Amino acid sequence: MRKISKIILVILTIMLFTGCYDRDIIDRKDFHHTLPKVENLSYSLQGNVVTLTWQIPDNISDAFTRPLQARVQVVENDIYRQVVTVYDEQNTAEITIDPDKDYRFIVKLLGFLTPDAREEGFTDRVFSEGEIIVTE
Repeated sequence: MRKISKIILVILTIMLFTGCYDRDIIDRKDFHHTLPKVENLSYSLQGNVVTLTWQIPDNISDAFTRPLQARVQVVENDIYRQVVTVYDEQNTAEITIDPDKDYRFIVKLLGFLTPDAREEGFTDRVFSEGEIIVTE
């Protein structure tokens, strides 16, 4: 009797967990709005201030409102410390650091879709892939 009740409990548990999600939502990949990565990412270091520079590619879709933003994620000794937002398609950011620590910066473009390009069920905020630079 105990063995049968355990088998029934296992079967019910498996049935419960296999029905907990909608596979259609997970598998949906028909969102076609992307932003290209920033180009020519470089940095200069003066004292304890890092100046990052990059270029915004020309092939930005008309589906995005202009101006775009850039987000710079600051990683200090493998720990995310802050996110710096750069507005109005500016292509530089100055960030104060501790020169004795290792830093990695991840720069991503951020764009918002125009009202005509928005799709129901999807966000209107789109990030590009990150371009990474490490200070040495």
